[in-house]
Amino acid sequence: MEWWPMDFTYKRVCHRGFDETVNAVERCVRSHGFVIDRAHDLQATLASKGFSIQPLRIYELSTLIEVSGAEGGITSSQCRLHVYVEGEVVYVSAIRSAVLCEVFEADALSSRAQAVEQRVVELVDAATA
Repeated sequence: MEWWPMDFTYKRVCHRGFDETVNAVERCVRSHGFVIDRAHDLQATLASKGFSIQPLRIYELSTLIEVSGAEGGITSSQCRLHVYVEGEVVYVSAIRSAVLCEVFEADALSSRAQAVEQRVVELVDAATA
């Protein structure tokens, strides 16, 4: 396999503060077909151990996806969404599942990954609008 440059994450700037962005993400999750399985406040966790970092929240999301074709049926899928600050800018990002399938040549997961990625992109766009 040849290596090619590509973006492994889908990332958008949010023009609100960190807390407002976190609230926007949490409001948009269910309306885009996801459930928050876990939320990790890494800034708070590391602060309790004496480390200081800029705000960072990681959400573990799950969803049910209907897949057509050979893979057919309804299946569960998981992904992660990140809300973080770099400098003074707030970002919302997610790992692109379809790109990972390409990199790892996981054709069997491709339809599901594309469906999940599309819904994640819509979620990120709605949360940062």
